[in-house]
Amino acid sequence: MTGCTVRYTVDGSERCCPRSVAADHDRCVFHLTPEERGAADVTLSALRTAFLADVDADDPARREYVDIHLDELDLSALVVDGSDVGRITLCDVTVDGTLDLSGAVVRHPVHIRDCHISQLDTTAATFEMDVTIDDTVFGTASEPSTCLRARRGSFERSVQISNAQFDGGLEFAACDVTRWLGFDDVTVAGSAHFPNLTFGTVQFVSTTFEQGVEFVGADGTRAIFDGTRLDTADGTLDLSEGTFDLLRVRPGSDLTCHLQDATVSEGRLDQPEDAVACYDLTDATLGDVKLDCEPATFDRYRFYRTRFDGFPFASYRTVLRANRWRLHEYVGSPVEADTTEGLEHTYLEAKQGASATGDSETASMFFVRELRYRRRRYAAHARAGDHSLAHRVDAAVRWLTNGFLDLIAGYGERPQRTLALAVAVIASSALAYPAAGGLVTGDEVVRYATHGPLAALDGLYFSVVTFATLGLGDVHPAGDIGRFIAASEGLSGAFLTAVFVFSLGRRVTR
Repeated sequence: MTGCTVRYTVDGSERCCPRSVAADHDRCVFHLTPEERGAADVTLSALRTAFLADVDADDPARREYVDIHLDELDLSALVVDGSDVGRITLCDVTVDGTLDLSGAVVRHPVHIRDCHISQLDTTAATFEMDVTIDDTVFGTASEPSTCLRARRGSFERSVQISNAQFDGGLEFAACDVTRWLGFDDVTVAGSAHFPNLTFGTVQFVSTTFEQGVEFVGADGTRAIFDGTRLDTADGTLDLSEGTFDLLRVRPGSDLTCHLQDATVSEGRLDQPEDAVACYDLTDATLGDVKLDCEPATFDRYRFYRTRFDGFPFASYRTVLRANRWRLHEYVGSPVEADTTEGLEHTYLEAKQGASATGDSETASMFFVRELRYRRRRYAAHARAGDHSLAHRVDAAVRWLTNGFLDLIAGYGERPQRTLALAVAVIASSALAYPAAGGLVTGDEVVRYATHGPLAALDGLYFSVVTFATLGLGDVHPAGDIGRFIAASEGLSGAFLTAVFVFSLGRRVTR
């Protein structure tokens, strides 16, 4: 007998294995059991030779491997390039050890389905056509090591994995997926590593990671995590140092997403239903990114030294106002603790980002917070014994100046403070003049002792004239103390008027 007797069903049609039988058997070398191969001394090299013969054959059915059980299969460093680009199919294949494609160049589409493979190694392999994996189990639950290794692999088209179970970890370190990397309804029991991955689009739909998942340094066009779950309390979705033209995260469970030093040009960071997602955006750069937040949930997003390049602050003005324009408060566990210098930098970046989008109101509020944290920094330097005396004195003077500017005008952003202070100066001076020697009006001296409370009206008139530096001369103080108060009020009036005009001009131009 020359033909293998195994019959199987592919794509709904029953077929007979087209391969030649092994010596002294009625089945080919692939359809022998592991024990029969061992007895027949069928080596890994013989399986490798048989595979190459199948690839070179004109019959596309020879590239279908169905209902096969192997101890392992070594296809490493092969150039898999048959007479056509027909698909290589593995269906209902069990590999107890490693299916080794490391260093291989595969120029055919590959489809793996309904298989159980303990380990698939595609380290430094190149796949020039699509790779599809579905309804397949990788790894062994009793030995949860890395069961899919694609370190430095190159996938020039797409990789689609669906309805798969990984009983170990994944490693796609420094991989290049030119078009599409998709995970749909996949469970990963071990850790998942995708550091320095470059891609066109990655999409994880209804995927569960029982440990964390790492995308540090990833660089691609579109990254979508839809219904992603992390089934461990301390698990994280680590996207730090990544570059994403578009990023969308819609968690399916509690999740902590690290985006330190990441650049996200566009996207959306959502909250799961009945769960909490925390996003740490320390040192990240955000473009037009939408946040799924209310005033009570805004602290699930940590902005710390975050740069803003087109972030729509105006869309969150109500949320920011309700939180008193505080960006940095965070309910999660930050990787890096706040510092006064860091918070000053945080609001400087926020101010510049809001100004760049024309949101002047938000920019002014961030400007105020920036200068208040700067005042705290001056106070810390003034108290620090490790600084020189000159430095500490300079910091103290800056602290006083900063606080004074905040008090009188909110750093030029709140002219109402200047107006209130001006009214207070005018009113207090008006009450003081009749008590400090009185006011000379014509031939009489107006004091509380002689004119009673009505003396305050003359005091108010003189106070307004003095504050406005009009100097009409019809009323003047009778004593030295009154003259001193008048001089001080005149100086205060000139100063506060200038500050008010400056502050009001800033508000008008905004």
